Amino acid sequence: MKTVWTQIYIQLRMDARDKGTILVFYLVPLGFYAVMGAVFSSVNPEIKPVLSATMAIFSITMGAVIGLPPALVKLREAGVLRAYQVSGIPGRSTLAGMGISAFLHLALVAVIISVSAPLLFGAQMPQHMGGYLLTLLALLVCSVALGLLIGVVASTQAAAMMISQAVFMPSLMLSGIMFPANLLPAPLEYLGNVFPATHAMRAFHALAYGAHTDFQGSLALGIVFGMAFLAVIASVWKFELTTRVA
Repeated sequence: MKTVWTQIYIQLRMDARDKGTILVFYLVPLGFYAVMGAVFSSVNPEIKPVLSATMAIFSITMGAVIGLPPALVKLREAGVLRAYQVSGIPGRSTLAGMGISAFLHLALVAVIISVSAPLLFGAQMPQHMGGYLLTLLALLVCSVALGLLIGVVASTQAAAMMISQAVFMPSLMLSGIMFPANLLPAPLEYLGNVFPATHAMRAFHALAYGAHTDFQGSLALGIVFGMAFLAVIASVWKFELTTRVA
């Protein structure tokens, strides 16, 4: 356990010095939130009440899916993971350190958005704060696990970016955070069920804001946690297989 905490500390220090990490985890999501928050609050009154949730989904998905995989691949390409292995540092602690570090960054961004949206843009406060926080936790864990999975599957940073974009853009367009998902053609609406952001949005509506939904909120939350569990298992398995072969 001490190794994991040491790795988290090292990772956080590395993140603080990495301009790319600051850009992807903080500057771009918060900049997008500032611009789109103003736009949505003016032209889309249907999204305005749940603006905190929609912007949190965007920021978390972007940071985890786009920011995390290239960083993991970069460590592997630079030989850092091999150096850790030679030094007797378990591979799982490296994976856990990167995941927890990303979780902390994204949780901070989500808190900033959740606190400021009602003040800046008149977003509605959740009726059930417990449901909001639980859904936020599920989304954070699932998104970080998905980012780690992309990072261990991708062979190069370019491949990681391609896979990340293939996951991020549909998550943005098909999940209902930009516009109601029921406005999509039926095939695209069904395709949206593949992405955690879709189920997180449903859980936010039902469990946090008390809105009537066609999809049970507790089931949506369970799906997000289930996806997180599968992604964690797959990430650890693939990571250990890769490092063992290397």
